Amino acid sequence: MSERKLYIANMGLISSLGVDVESTVSAVNAGISAYGATRYENNSGEPVTMALVPEDIFNEIDADLEIDEGDRYNERHDHITTMAIVALNEACGKHETEKPAPLVMAMSEYQFDNTDLAPVIENLAATAKEWIDPALSRTIYSGRAAGIEAIEMAFNYLYDTEYKFMVIGGSDSYLDDELLDKLDESRRLLSAGANNGFAPGEAAGFLLLTKHIELADVQNGQVIALNHPGVSDETGHMYSQEPYRGDGLDQAFKGALVSHQNKSISNIYSSLNGENFWAKELGVAQLRNKKSFRDDVQVEHPVDCFGDLGAASAPVLISIAAQDLLNNNDATAHLVYSSSDSAKRGAIVVEKVAVSA
Repeated sequence: MSERKLYIANMGLISSLGVDVESTVSAVNAGISAYGATRYENNSGEPVTMALVPEDIFNEIDADLEIDEGDRYNERHDHITTMAIVALNEACGKHETEKPAPLVMAMSEYQFDNTDLAPVIENLAATAKEWIDPALSRTIYSGRAAGIEAIEMAFNYLYDTEYKFMVIGGSDSYLDDELLDKLDESRRLLSAGANNGFAPGEAAGFLLLTKHIELADVQNGQVIALNHPGVSDETGHMYSQEPYRGDGLDQAFKGALVSHQNKSISNIYSSLNGENFWAKELGVAQLRNKKSFRDDVQVEHPVDCFGDLGAASAPVLISIAAQDLLNNNDATAHLVYSSSDSAKRGAIVVEKVAVSA
């Protein structure tokens, strides 16, 4: 299984830093931060720091869309749906397909609504009928790690069927009063008076994947390959009473690095969001798997620029890692990982492969 690879045919992204992959990656590389105080206040009356997509961008995009709002609709639903449509259109815009491709959507692990989101997948199908069929779509509700779980599903699906493409996506936002109140009660939100909180962000990331290297996006004679991911569970997760030892991420690293044991990994792209809780597991996983990392391996945490992206974390981090590989002559492979608040942990090796003309 470790010899199988999936290739990126294209990517799509919208975040607080830009409305496509290029603008977001450029802003991250420049160290630009979208953090800012918002109208939301914590229990101490301090404004909560977030990294939000500017409202005028949503207004401009929404003017061109006809969105089915479903039975329950609020600001969070609108942002998640709109961002998903934008990122999907970028990811699929360069290719043609004879039939819809299977879609797996990463979703929030927080079931704070009494109803599901407004019909995100139905809206995607309405705006990209040639690509999306709700009957071929699935959702995974495990938060930050869900995107890597989705890629694991894509490996199994694409190698067992005749489909040429599969779409993996995540779209998430924290703009819901009930969710923000829950996080505030746990003192997890970043503000001027908090020294151990995270900045909620919002984004959507989509990957168009294929098992056929000839269908991959070629840049300077190279394509981006995804290796089979490692997915595991942390028994001592944030909401567990079990001891927190970091074993879950270690096992996810081991699963992802099985064919990369020769210090080939240049960078680790992490879902670290500024909370102290997450540092221990990374230290454990990195130390226990050091034979896979270059001595000068760098840990990248773009959350410092665009905030915590929840279920959109993995596809966005993979997109950024992929672009870095294509622009960096000294790097051949990066490791991307995402850790959910609950048990799930996921890691994947992203590498560049030369192709003949």
